[in-house]
Formats: sequence, C-alpha cells, structure tokens
Amino acid sequence: MVDFMPDHKRSDEIIFIGICPSTKTQPFSNGSFNTLKKWCNSAGIYEWDFHNIIPDKVNSLDIADVDCHLLLEKTGNKRVVVALGGFVSRVLKKYKINHMMIDHPSPRNRNLNDPQRHQDIIQRLKDIL
Repeated sequence: MVDFMPDHKRSDEIIFIGICPSTKTQPFSNGSFNTLKKWCNSAGIYEWDFHNIIPDKVNSLDIADVDCHLLLEKTGNKRVVVALGGFVSRVLKKYKINHMMIDHPSPRNRNLNDPQRHQDIIQRLKDIL
C-alpha cells in the first residue's frame, strides 16, 4: 500500500482490495480513503493493508487487466480479505479467493446516502475481529 496516510500501520492479517482509488497526488484527500479509514477506526481496526486490483491502468474495469499473480501474492497470507464493491468481489470469486464484500467507500456510491448503511458496514467489520 502506498504510504500516504499519516501514522498508518499495515496489517499482516487484513487487506482491503479496491479499484482505482485515486489519481490525485495526495490520495488521502480522496473521500474513498477517508471513508474507509473512518469505517475501520469505528470498527477498531487500526492496522490494515490495501491493494488496487488493477494497479497498472487508470480507470480500467476489465477483468483481463487484473494481474492475478500479484493479486494472489497480496492476498495469500492474509487472514481476512475485504472486497470494496461488486467488481472486486467478482474478480476475487473468479480466482477463488475467500473474502467478504462491503460497499465501495466512494462518495459517488449512492447506497451510502443512508447513514444506517455506514453503521451496517462498521458492524460487519467489527465481526471480522
């Protein structure tokens, strides 16, 4: 994971798999990472890793662009793999990677307009501890 979050500690146990998290030079200003960090902190998860499922192409949603060897390497030794959104979950299923799925934390995700949805996600994250 890119070291852009101040004082963030990576986890050997938990990894979040996302898609195209940001093209900004300061990704921590991106609402997706802010939301994900809030969810994790609220669930008591202070150490976690992150992997962009298609790290080499910006805005690709083509499963053919997934580097399956890198994906298997990143997820292979993790106790918990969390897919951020449906696309990522479908890819993980294709490669038979056991995971749980939560909503993608993007500000554009209209499911997150419901405050209860945030609470449900936080509870699901607490359950993995």
